Amino acid sequence: MILYPRAILTWLGFLFNTTAPHIRRIVRQCILLIHKLGIRAAQSGLQTLFSRLLAYYQRISPKKGNAEPETADFTAASVVPPVITPMDALSQSLPIQANQLQVQLNQHPAEGSCTSIDSRSPSTLPTEWDSNRFQLLVPQLCQRYKGRVLVRSDIEPKPIPAKKKDFTETPVDGWQSVVHPEGALYFYDASRHVFTDANLRSKRLLKAVNHLADQLLLKANGAIDDSTHLVLELQSKGDACNYYFVQYDKRLLFWLQDFEKPICIYEHVKGVKSDTHIKIALEAQYWFVDHIVLTSSLTDIMFIATELKHVLLHAHSDFLTSDTSVVPYDLSTLQSMFDLSNHLAEYVGSLTPSSDDRVELPAHLMCVLEARLMRLFARSKFLNFYGQVSARLNANQSVYEVEQSRQKGTLRLRLANTFLWGAPAAQYKFLQNTWIDNILNYPKWSKHISRLNGDWSNVTIFSTVMLAVDVGFLAVPGVISAAAVVIYLSAMCSVSSLVVSMLLAVESRGWGTDSAQGAASFMARMVHTQSDVEALAIMYSLPYAYLIWGMFCFVTALGISVFHSSSPATLVVVGLCWVAVTTLTLWPAWWGKFSVTPWSIPSKRGGQVKETV
Repeated sequence: MILYPRAILTWLGFLFNTTAPHIRRIVRQCILLIHKLGIRAAQSGLQTLFSRLLAYYQRISPKKGNAEPETADFTAASVVPPVITPMDALSQSLPIQANQLQVQLNQHPAEGSCTSIDSRSPSTLPTEWDSNRFQLLVPQLCQRYKGRVLVRSDIEPKPIPAKKKDFTETPVDGWQSVVHPEGALYFYDASRHVFTDANLRSKRLLKAVNHLADQLLLKANGAIDDSTHLVLELQSKGDACNYYFVQYDKRLLFWLQDFEKPICIYEHVKGVKSDTHIKIALEAQYWFVDHIVLTSSLTDIMFIATELKHVLLHAHSDFLTSDTSVVPYDLSTLQSMFDLSNHLAEYVGSLTPSSDDRVELPAHLMCVLEARLMRLFARSKFLNFYGQVSARLNANQSVYEVEQSRQKGTLRLRLANTFLWGAPAAQYKFLQNTWIDNILNYPKWSKHISRLNGDWSNVTIFSTVMLAVDVGFLAVPGVISAAAVVIYLSAMCSVSSLVVSMLLAVESRGWGTDSAQGAASFMARMVHTQSDVEALAIMYSLPYAYLIWGMFCFVTALGISVFHSSSPATLVVVGLCWVAVTTLTLWPAWWGKFSVTPWSIPSKRGGQVKETV
């Protein structure tokens, strides 16, 4: 009876010696298939059968004299999504790691056979869930632009071999290497739907990423489906990661832990309570190209292109018909976006879908279509409380109760407005209409700052002229001391106006007038409270106010010199002309202070002005 098992085992040993690569490939595929289907009993039984057959063959196989014992290790690493089973139940039924099966045979592998690059010892990485090793990640906070690998400049350049035509990199087992539209390299596991920026060509990082991804997918359990993708960012130590899950059919992100302080998602917007409002914030984060490339079908892309055209059409018409539109871009920018969307729609419509309705679009097209334009308008919806009962419908409208008492300003602003010839009030009104709830209305801001730069340039010229006039007045012989003192004050104001105009004109170049992000960063840095808004309004009005004070002092000194004459005829003539000229000069300054003009008649209802024709 012993002869038959011994003959069978002898034949199996010969088979493993001669056809080891083929046997290992077949066994690996069988184990992977069993692991994928979740047949834990068959998997455990197969492992037990191999162990008993190996032990029995070692006892009854003939010895080989002085020959050294030969061993062979081969690993079947999982490249398919792990079985969605709780960790405790899986560990009871499988005494090995969830993403790895190992079978040891007393045979040596055939020469030239390959082993998986992501094999690892079960004791090298922890198998229990540890929330400290998995940190929540937001797409806009990815370290792609900050944590890039640096190139050593002292390395000798690699020579190019003769007649070499293939310059592709060695593929990573189970992962596709994809180039981001901006040039960055990342990897995608199509079977498990996992993205990562980590350099998986390093075996150490590959092991860590595979293990962390498996743990996240196991922990997710029933929360994932075919529309779910995992984005994983490996931390510097390599034993922890940042992650988020993407749900494509719902255009949102989710995590396995509670996001206790989602300030980075809300962008410091206060009062976010509604689920629909949170959904818009998550959708704004969704529109990042990292996890959109390679996952969109032709139908999806055509739908997005149509939706983008509708969004741009509404924004374009709203900006044209409303002076207080909440659209964050000016007319020229919207027109450029609309033209681009038309070209994209024409291009997508000309494509022919493949058998599986999947298309390989150019990377830059995906980047512009899905990651840039859609994200910008989704963010604008969130900032303006789109779809909420307190939605912002006008750009100069606040959604908070505490901001409704900010119209008149404080006593400091009113005093400054009196001494600075009314200039701070005009600047304060401008800042009120462009900086609402820490949100900058960039089209109005850019237009006003450009106009201010032109005004400051003109003030510089006027101040230079006034300074020359003051110096010439002092050169006139016989100037009385009182007039000289006032001329000194006029010269000081002219110099101050000249200096402040130049400083503001130079500083304005760094205020981001050509960039909405730069302008918003400047305002966020300068304005923290309502008092800061008033201070900024006063600062903007200084060049104009200094120039007016310089002119006023010069006219005062001229009056002192004129009325110092003792001739009665001269005093009468000059006095009458002085009163008439002063009245006509001050008339335009006070024009806007009155609601009634000389040719208008006040209405009896509501104090409104009714013009007569």
